[in-house]
Amino acid sequence: MYHLLRCLVLVGLLPTTAAADIEERCEELWFARNAMLNDAGYCFSTTLGRSLFNNADCTTRQPIVDRQVSEQISIIQRLERDPPFASITQSGQRKSCQIDTSQSSLSDVRYIELRKRVTFQPATDGASAGCLGYNGEPFLIHAAPDPQSRVLGRVEPGFSFSLSHLPWRDWNFALVWRDPSEGDPITIGWYRHDTGQNCSIIAG
Repeated sequence: MYHLLRCLVLVGLLPTTAAADIEERCEELWFARNAMLNDAGYCFSTTLGRSLFNNADCTTRQPIVDRQVSEQISIIQRLERDPPFASITQSGQRKSCQIDTSQSSLSDVRYIELRKRVTFQPATDGASAGCLGYNGEPFLIHAAPDPQSRVLGRVEPGFSFSLSHLPWRDWNFALVWRDPSEGDPITIGWYRHDTGQNCSIIAG
């Protein structure tokens, strides 16, 4: 299913930049884990961490996070150690994620500024799905899988969204487009709403 949304791009159902099957999933996992540490005040020592997150407001090298964030970071670390999307080595083991933190940017993590608005970052196993032409009731997009978290946007009838990350409890993480021909999503974040069969086209 890795190339599912790429197929949608090829048939013209999603914009090229929405090929959200995450080309380099290890970079995606690295960003998600470190974005949550950044929100907790972590002071980065690597070139990549300092470049992406800026230590201007950092406070500690040992950040304290809440239970849910701690659990999510552990899930991401397990995926980094044994990524289900990685090729199998000759010894029969999957190659673990290795990110070059001496670089100053991530080439395959899209929409970083929108992602930084999210306070609880999603994990990914590389799978993708999508809803083209949503036709149900409007629902809100949140910064975290919590109804009390900041509202980042709203999905209206006619919008489309891709699902390229793992759910958290009964919440899903979506990249939302007002129109599939648009380049960048209008919002990114979490929702808890039964979309059911309310999509003109369901992919994945």
